[in-house]
Amino acid sequence: MSNKRTPLYPVHVAMEARVVDFGGWDMPVQYEGIVAESQATRQRVGIFDIGHMGRLEFVGPQAVEALDWCVSCNVAALTEGRVKYGLLLTEKGTALDDVLVYRDVDRVHVVVNAGNRDRDRETFRRRVAAKGFDCTVIDAAIDDPHIAQSFLGVVQTMIALQGPRSEDLLQRLVGAETDLSQLRYYRMCRGTVLGLPCLISRTGYTGEDGFEVFFDAREAERVWNLLLSQGEDLGVAAIGLGARDALRTEAGMPLYGHEIDEETTPIEAGLRFGVQLKAGDFVGKQVLVDQVQNGVSKTLVGLEVDTKRVPRPGCLLVDGGCEIGVVTSGTFSPTLQKNIAMGFVPPAKSAVGTEFEMDIRGKRHGCKVVPLPFYKRAR
Repeated sequence: MSNKRTPLYPVHVAMEARVVDFGGWDMPVQYEGIVAESQATRQRVGIFDIGHMGRLEFVGPQAVEALDWCVSCNVAALTEGRVKYGLLLTEKGTALDDVLVYRDVDRVHVVVNAGNRDRDRETFRRRVAAKGFDCTVIDAAIDDPHIAQSFLGVVQTMIALQGPRSEDLLQRLVGAETDLSQLRYYRMCRGTVLGLPCLISRTGYTGEDGFEVFFDAREAERVWNLLLSQGEDLGVAAIGLGARDALRTEAGMPLYGHEIDEETTPIEAGLRFGVQLKAGDFVGKQVLVDQVQNGVSKTLVGLEVDTKRVPRPGCLLVDGGCEIGVVTSGTFSPTLQKNIAMGFVPPAKSAVGTEFEMDIRGKRHGCKVVPLPFYKRAR
């Protein structure tokens, strides 16, 4: 079976990007290079094709109640225009996925990870139906039977702008009615880009200021090309998945299949902020309540490694000759100019400053627990 492709795939090929398989998608891993693209994002502005992400809409009289039952964050407490991080959990409290929830005027939008799109959609629909909620779950990323009821009424795609000049660039393309300087972090609004109706959120996956824009998938190439041409004086650059992974690791952000999965709870992964235990009930809640009260057997930490060898997922963490944990993400940090990693260890080994060893390709190297995130932008 051939891989899926976003509407921007022909553009990536024309730009001579290196395209790789990413969770069943043909996606650009780099254009100019990971270091250059990371620095462009941190210092100027980068644009990202995130059309592979899933985009669901909960519509109907009980849309909020339905989603509240399905995810760990308090959807009912979100006021119009607010965005919240949460998780879709199994009944044993482990992560099926992490999601962003957007409270709109007449619906709630949910963005899910690319590799989990089909599973998440069906999980949401199954849970909504089992509880009998008066709610329709629309998949706005495909030609869904309910697509006419979606926000735009057409199949949507997404592009992200990230970096300190992202507001300057996007403001050039939005309608006069939208002042992006008034859109706060983790807020969203409806607007237009190049005259196209769209949803704009001040969110991202890099640790930088930035935006994610939902719009008609048929217009993807036009919007992408105009972002590049209109942002030339700002130093805009196209950014691939390689730099995106380095940037999110620097920012201490989890990646599904690495820091979170069906064997890991959000409490273990340090994602307590995405869980609201004092609100209503949701699938998997009781397990998390028990972990908060009684503790966990593993916890996620940040690590610096004393070697030129780059740590990678799967590297073992060793103390006194005994295996104590494993690396979940590792990279050379273009921003910090050092090797960094995240991994799980027992709580007794999680204090900042704790030292042990990391096995990288059969050789042991000293490593030290450091605070997360590794990088935090100046505000």
